[in-house]
Amino acid sequence: MAQFSRIQVYNQMQETGIIPLFYNNSSEVCYEVIKACYAGGARVFEITNRGDFAHELFGELIKLCRKNFPDLILGTGSVMDGPTAALYLQLGSNFI
Repeated sequence: MAQFSRIQVYNQMQETGIIPLFYNNSSEVCYEVIKACYAGGARVFEITNRGDFAHELFGELIKLCRKNFPDLILGTGSVMDGPTAALYLQLGSNFI
């Protein structure tokens, strides 16, 4: 389930002014990109729903990010239908 409320997500998006988005089929590559963006000040990040098993990748990343970057708001993009949105919300996506 989501870690942040809708208003927290909105306020952080407004404050940050930028939402990096990325996808790679390697969780290691994605994590390093998130880490670099976080070091640069980004507190909102979007993983796009592309590629086979993208939801499994997101599940790994949300766990890593909650542990290592507790104030990072991780969400999902390129979601095209309700069932896929429900899947990502169940995995912990903070926004779709």
